[in-house]
Amino acid sequence: MSMDQKPDKTIAIVATLDTKGPETAYLKTRIEQRGFGTLILDTGILAYRDPSAPEGQFPPEAIAAAGGADLQELRLLFAEKGTRNKGIRAMAEGSARLLSRLYGEGRFRGVIGVGGAQGTEICTAAMRALPVGVPKIMVSTVASGKTPFGIYVGTRDLTIMHSVVDILGVNSWTRRILANAAGAITGMCDIDPLPEESGRPRIGITIYGQTTPGGMSVRAALEEKGFEVIAFHSNGTGGRAMEEMAVEHLLDGLLDLTAHELTDELFGGIHAGHPERILAAGRAGTPRLLVPGAMDVITMAEPETIPDSFRDHPRLPHNPHITLVRAGRDQMIQLARVLGERLNRSSGPVVVAIPRGGYSFYNRPGLLFYDPMADRAFVEVLRETLRSDIPVSELEGHVNDPEFAQALLPLFLDMMEHAGVRGTGVSE
Repeated sequence: MSMDQKPDKTIAIVATLDTKGPETAYLKTRIEQRGFGTLILDTGILAYRDPSAPEGQFPPEAIAAAGGADLQELRLLFAEKGTRNKGIRAMAEGSARLLSRLYGEGRFRGVIGVGGAQGTEICTAAMRALPVGVPKIMVSTVASGKTPFGIYVGTRDLTIMHSVVDILGVNSWTRRILANAAGAITGMCDIDPLPEESGRPRIGITIYGQTTPGGMSVRAALEEKGFEVIAFHSNGTGGRAMEEMAVEHLLDGLLDLTAHELTDELFGGIHAGHPERILAAGRAGTPRLLVPGAMDVITMAEPETIPDSFRDHPRLPHNPHITLVRAGRDQMIQLARVLGERLNRSSGPVVVAIPRGGYSFYNRPGLLFYDPMADRAFVEVLRETLRSDIPVSELEGHVNDPEFAQALLPLFLDMMEHAGVRGTGVSE
């Protein structure tokens, strides 16, 4: 970055300059042609360095040290055993720490990375250390096929761009792709980095296909009272992202309408939550009103993949690749115990609200997932498990009924009032 370059016109580049020198140099040139400065982190482990590589403001020695390692030892390990695993971990951790610090100091506006499997692992780990909203693009050779993108993206707004061809030199194909990537990251960074804040308390809610109508009603009710509503899809990543944002104090309260991820976590569903679901925000003291929305549903893959232990459970095809399986009485009892134990570890206000009319779309009288005996067992065991100071309110209506959303509202407002938080539309 030049001395006269403004931080909001600077883009960080993370790359292994031992093998991606010419590509990084070309990317740097294209970014600077668009009026931005660059700040380069060289995460290369090898002693070899491409002579066409640009100079990095942060050499690999500094990044390895930030990751708690010595670069020479990493190189020796590779030379003797041919393994880069320890080096990749050190460079990933070091890059994450450096990027986080540099962003906190206002040194750059966005970040772009370029690499193969090793570079993608390092760069995306660093990007995940940055807050949501910071522009992040990874040009990667592994952004296609059967690669599980969750390991790279995590819970951040990280864009992965497929390089199509391997990143080995600058040619007619890689020029076009890298030029497009430069245009994308500079375009992102041209957006006002400080959008106007609403000034309203921010509330995280969880929704799922089985509870979307209820989520829409809840959102409308909360917005009418002056809250900003941020919805999270209860698909494993969504709940984890919500918990992390609560820990980072980016959410003032949670209306956890759809705690479904816990069900998939316990019974092998494809939308399993992280083990910190319920616990993380609870330890942080974030107020939470919890509804067992879609907790009666185990989301599984194609019908032929369903384990024998669930073959006799009611089930419905959601689409060709997703099958919904009804959790039985035994599963609902187990869920109640685990949910209660996790809620008991909360340090902030907790309220539980039960929709007597059903927890998911197909859990209504006359539909396939209606099982009032299993749902009743869930409520009874949850009451037995919860601390005495955590109230459980059983409300009339189905989770998707507008009347249920309206019945939730006073419970939520009272909980937030005790936490010292009011929506801007709540009268004094």
